[in-house]
Amino acid sequence: MKKAFRLLTIAGLIGLLIPSFSSCTDDEDPISEWNMSYVSLLPADYLKPTPSFTLKHVEEEGIEGSVEYQFMVTVQKASNQDIKVNLAAICDGISEENIDLTTKTAVIKAGSTNSEMITVSINNWDDLSSVKEAADYTLNIKINGIEASPEVIPSDFRQEISIKISKGAERKKQEVLLTDPKKWMFTFMEGVENAGSNSVAGTGSADVAINNTPLWLTVDFIEKKTLTGIQTRHWASSYAPTKIELFTSEDNAKWTSIGEFTTSGQTQTIKFEERIKTRYLKYQMITIPPRVDITKFNVYSWE
Repeated sequence: MKKAFRLLTIAGLIGLLIPSFSSCTDDEDPISEWNMSYVSLLPADYLKPTPSFTLKHVEEEGIEGSVEYQFMVTVQKASNQDIKVNLAAICDGISEENIDLTTKTAVIKAGSTNSEMITVSINNWDDLSSVKEAADYTLNIKINGIEASPEVIPSDFRQEISIKISKGAERKKQEVLLTDPKKWMFTFMEGVENAGSNSVAGTGSADVAINNTPLWLTVDFIEKKTLTGIQTRHWASSYAPTKIELFTSEDNAKWTSIGEFTTSGQTQTIKFEERIKTRYLKYQMITIPPRVDITKFNVYSWE
């Protein structure tokens, strides 16, 4: 009997010392770091360093170049509810209206650990056009708020991605004589000698020549150029025209005359009164000797 009483007493004491958990509910269980979801930004190509971008600034042409960068929003642990993450893209010197985000609210769907890919881009540099000197800028992509349940919070890292942008000093344009015909595409009238292998197009050493017929050719510069004149060379002044006409075209089919020009000599230089922007140019001889040729075709360009 004494032994039984002693056991009951010990059991009672243990009951007083050990706290009871039977009254706790899930609602009273505090949120622990083990069931938290931490939100962060992740570059699309996270294995490589964040790229930098360089802009070229050319007089009259403005600023050339663009910025395009992809990233996503992630959590290390999926939530059972959608997570909405508000984003901001800011760059000192560039207005927010000129910074494009494919979305300003990224959504991580319930059960997923990342949003769809997001692109930030800048193509409009009007804000920087008055800055003539070289300058550096930083485009910052930031998490600007989270709409989710209490266990979803910002991570301690990757809350911001910084992208470096460098603008070169404005380069003054000048007139340049372009003498590399291999960068262009020439078309010669039918019947000329050496149409496929000639020094005009840089495909050979022979001249382009024809008897008793005004010679013409067209040139495709591949891209638009601002022309201030042309220069042609001939075997001798006795093989050169004394009057020519020049045309421009937008499509290499419909041609618009920019004028007739009186010429003379073995090397003939024609300067335009105004700069002419064109991709296609046609050269047409008008007044010629019994045999004409052309050995070089160069252009003056405002670059």
